[in-house]
Amino acid sequence: MKFNKTDAALSLAFIVYAATVVLVPISLLKMSEELSFTLSGGGALEAGRTILLLFTLIISSKAASLIGKGRTIALGLIITSASLILAGFSNTYWGVMSLMFVIGFGTGFAEALINPLVHDNHPDDSSKYLNIVNAFFSLGVVVAVLISGFLLTIGISWRILFIGLGIITLFPAFVLITAKKGSEESGQATSLSHWIQCLKQPAFWLLALAIYLGAGCEAAFTFWSASYIQLHFNALPSAAGIGTALFAGAMFTGRLLTGKFTRGHHYDRTLMLVASLCGIVVSLLAYRAESIYLFYILLFAAGLTVAPHWATIQAVSVKLVDGDPTLLFILLSCAGISGFGSASWIMGLIGDSYGLQNSLLLIPAFFLLLSIVLFSLRWVGGSKPKNAV
Repeated sequence: MKFNKTDAALSLAFIVYAATVVLVPISLLKMSEELSFTLSGGGALEAGRTILLLFTLIISSKAASLIGKGRTIALGLIITSASLILAGFSNTYWGVMSLMFVIGFGTGFAEALINPLVHDNHPDDSSKYLNIVNAFFSLGVVVAVLISGFLLTIGISWRILFIGLGIITLFPAFVLITAKKGSEESGQATSLSHWIQCLKQPAFWLLALAIYLGAGCEAAFTFWSASYIQLHFNALPSAAGIGTALFAGAMFTGRLLTGKFTRGHHYDRTLMLVASLCGIVVSLLAYRAESIYLFYILLFAAGLTVAPHWATIQAVSVKLVDGDPTLLFILLSCAGISGFGSASWIMGLIGDSYGLQNSLLLIPAFFLLLSIVLFSLRWVGGSKPKNAV
């Protein structure tokens, strides 16, 4: 392992990015009491965050080709910082919603370019490093939900959490700007032909669908666990934070283990398939759990089943799809973020109409479809294409 300053800066960026993702879920009930919105309105906040994030993913390759990947990520974090601080002062639901759009725009650069920059730094062993760096996203979730849940329980306003996170987000931006190697890494300006090259390959579409479904399962637990624990088990925000932290902690552990034991794309696909099959069982048991302690155990198990998918799918993609790796990672991130936002919103809609517990049934359905897609990959990419990077 050669974990350099740029890797450390990207890991720190993932931590604060993760905190922006879970800050709304852990604060959702407090925010809804003050700003008067429903469960579907809460899910819409997450969907709103992903809309401009998707736009950022599309333009990020061009931005990176102009100023470098590291500086582009830092710029996005500065935009995110300002938006979080302003959201802390917002007095209306629509004010927060508009700033969630901007937060999505800022964090989109991190989502788009962290993994390509990790791949640039470690092209011969990217699966190992991608899983390890992505593990810090899960670590960020753990830290954010535990601290936020405790502060909310003792009466600290959700507004203070937004403002505090906005200030903290400036730190990784500064580290990335001063990390010489990360700032100098530039992206290749992609043309329409690059896009067509990726989009015309069946393996790409299967991988895109896989990351969409995997991200949907991750979103379901990350975004809704805290609210579910508070509503279904009548628990405090601190208890909700513990539940989400258990899920994210398991993801952190699972990604570290995946990075340690990665053995090539054939093995990695089998690992993801086994994890998704286990996810079906775990998520069905979570739906039936009537004890908060059993639900905690199942959340930890769910984190292990979700952990391998995002980073490993991206790592496998460069072996199965012929095309520019940076653009390929960005396109797959577009699919993943779409899955994260849409699953959160759909569960909110189901929760308003049929109860939040019934919305949990979306998770085993996604895991089942994910298993089918991963099994199908065996027929579209048995070996690296001759022109692949």
